[in-house]
Amino acid sequence: MKSGYTLKLALVAAVLSLSPGAVLVDVVAVVANAPVTSVDLSNEIERMQKRRGFKKEKRGVASQALDALIGRAIIDVIAREESVTISPERIKNQVKKEMDMRGILREEEYKKIIKRDTGLDFEDYKEEMARQLKTQQVMQLRVSVPNPTPSQVEEWYRQNKSKVGKKYNFRMIYIPVHGNEMQVSNNMKAARAMAGSTAAGFASAAAKYSQHPSRNRGGLLVDQRLDQVAQMDPIVAGAVNGTPQGQVSQVFVGANGGYYCVRVESSRAIGLDEVYDNVRAILYSQNEQLEYGRWLKEQRKKIAVTIYIKDYQE
Repeated sequence: MKSGYTLKLALVAAVLSLSPGAVLVDVVAVVANAPVTSVDLSNEIERMQKRRGFKKEKRGVASQALDALIGRAIIDVIAREESVTISPERIKNQVKKEMDMRGILREEEYKKIIKRDTGLDFEDYKEEMARQLKTQQVMQLRVSVPNPTPSQVEEWYRQNKSKVGKKYNFRMIYIPVHGNEMQVSNNMKAARAMAGSTAAGFASAAAKYSQHPSRNRGGLLVDQRLDQVAQMDPIVAGAVNGTPQGQVSQVFVGANGGYYCVRVESSRAIGLDEVYDNVRAILYSQNEQLEYGRWLKEQRKKIAVTIYIKDYQE
């Protein structure tokens, strides 16, 4: 790999169409004869910084972004060799699969959740999804990823048991807002007063006031993981997690605008048998990332990569 700042006009002219009045765009890197422009780099930096959970490294965001673009270009090279393509229909099916897993019926609701969870606009998210699917398919063809052993799964569970989470038995009163919010608020105050501090009182209040299907069993929901509750409403999940066992929360407004109150009856640690496949998937993903990193370094030695920005750091 060569690096330097001597970006030559001849190279730019070779990869860009310079019609009269066109704006000259710098080429910041070339990967197997494919140019990476300053516009590509700027767009990637913006996308990375919008991504929720993005962590800037010491070497700088420009170097991070350029590495991502180089890696993407290498994947494109191998994908062409292997005739790997990701069709719009496959993206559509993947979106539907994610919606089904989350129990979401309307695409507009899904778009809002994607924006909330990732920080990305829906079109950017779909582009990211397409890149991930292409990378996964290339890796299946070119990279051998070791499967986690049962002992590795058990060890991970022992070390992370507190992070795996709990299952909760809790009761809930839910009153949606339809029109007169003052009336809804008054009904919830009456329900909270009736609930008192006992399970029996809360069950009676839920049966009388709640409009959730659980009202028929005194508002009781059994063996619920927080991620399952969060699919219903993330604010409810936070209330369940933050309410001590045997106590009743204050009245609060959920993400959907409805009024809620919860009582936590009991909780227990999630057993290994219940999360074995999930833990195995986490470990496999970690192995996949390690092997991908090693493989990508090898490909950067094999595929011609020339970098033209001054402050790039590997």
